[in-house]
Amino acid sequence: MSFLSRRPVSAWWALAALSCVVAAGIRAADPDSANVKKLGRTVVRFRDDTLQVVVGYKHAQLHLDSRWILLETCLSAAGYTPVEIFREDVSLMLPDGTRVPLPSQKKMAQGLPDLRRMLNEARVQRDPLGGYFSGRTREERLGFFAVPGEQIVFDRVTVNHETLAWGDLFFESPKGRFEPGIYTLVMENKVARVRLPLALGIEGDLERLK
Repeated sequence: MSFLSRRPVSAWWALAALSCVVAAGIRAADPDSANVKKLGRTVVRFRDDTLQVVVGYKHAQLHLDSRWILLETCLSAAGYTPVEIFREDVSLMLPDGTRVPLPSQKKMAQGLPDLRRMLNEARVQRDPLGGYFSGRTREERLGFFAVPGEQIVFDRVTVNHETLAWGDLFFESPKGRFEPGIYTLVMENKVARVRLPLALGIEGDLERLK
């Protein structure tokens, strides 16, 4: 189903102020930032003058006890200048400040031999994300990952104000599971500076877990 044909679900969300954590030179996201907005129970958006990124994390929320999680991700340029994002630009900051880089396709495939089952589970749990990108007329796959033997893998994606790129981002926990807390999806290079907080395993008023 086309992402552009889906309609968003409106919701109101407010986060308590959180302390910033610095790790590996990357500052954790402030959930109260004007660039960040909660769009649904498990959907959050980052938008500045360069990029708009929307992430759905319903599947991750339900599988924190797993070694791997996936984040359904859509992104587009916010202005008329095309934006290029490379694999090495993407990482996930854990609640304790540890920075986890986006893994290679090979590492993901080796760590998830049952990838097809995971994707089938996620398919029925996905939130509608494409409707948050009005005016986009072209879609492309965010191809950092693929089912082995079925699709081509790319190490970069380029978007403009008419293009919506969508796909799943996979991350592996160095602890073997994902503890409840505030995670930060980071996309950073010379032109992009995305800090998107994700409240995984937390309900109600949010406070950073120690």
